[in-house]
Amino acid sequence: MFGKISVFLAIFITGLFVYHGSYVSNAQNNETTIEKIVHTLNKQHVSLTEVSLYAREEVKAVTDQKTFYSQAKSIKSNFRGFKWEVKRERDLWKAIGTRKSEDVNEVILLTYAIDEHSNAYISYHVTGQGLKEKNMTHFQNVFQTNYEKIFLSEPIIFSCATGEINDKMESVLSVEIQDLLRAFNAKPVESLVEESFTSVSAYTGLWKEALQTKKQEMNLQIALRKTRMGGQTTIVVGTPIITSEY
Repeated sequence: MFGKISVFLAIFITGLFVYHGSYVSNAQNNETTIEKIVHTLNKQHVSLTEVSLYAREEVKAVTDQKTFYSQAKSIKSNFRGFKWEVKRERDLWKAIGTRKSEDVNEVILLTYAIDEHSNAYISYHVTGQGLKEKNMTHFQNVFQTNYEKIFLSEPIIFSCATGEINDKMESVLSVEIQDLLRAFNAKPVESLVEESFTSVSAYTGLWKEALQTKKQEMNLQIALRKTRMGGQTTIVVGTPIITSEY
């Protein structure tokens, strides 16, 4: 069975844990976390294909359809450079703003669920494709600038990097993941091992923040999938957990 965690499932899982520390409350701290991931993967000769940063918080000002439209109008006014769409999918209202540049894609999403809870959330997701380590500063500046405009609090920032390794020699995923754990100075907390897919949750001292699980603290997830015998291995690394499908 392939491991697959979506953004919303990841947020749900996070809600089961007690969060310790404030993930990246300023540009410098955020830069340290994502750059350490990218730098470590580069040292392991991983060809980076995508990096992403994601954050979400509850919008308590939205309590009905009228306040949803009011909030959506305000956000659209503050982010005129985005292409906006407002739509309803059954019991869920959405205002989606997107902006694409040559190497950075941005999505602002305001949602309001019409149910017994009537919760509203706003999220901001930035992805970069084909970025080199030297281009990370621009990528992070784009995220941090809008992060400070969008959110009232300082929600957790999920950092994620995806890459590939061309396996010239046949290797076992468990060996490759042990190499990555050593590279991140990480100790495994729990893992899933299959023939063509392996994932591990771990704790590293490279950054202080962590999630408290039933077993112990964790702040790193690594997933590896071998696409074919002797071919490429796809690597996904995220902190505190992976938020993209893998």
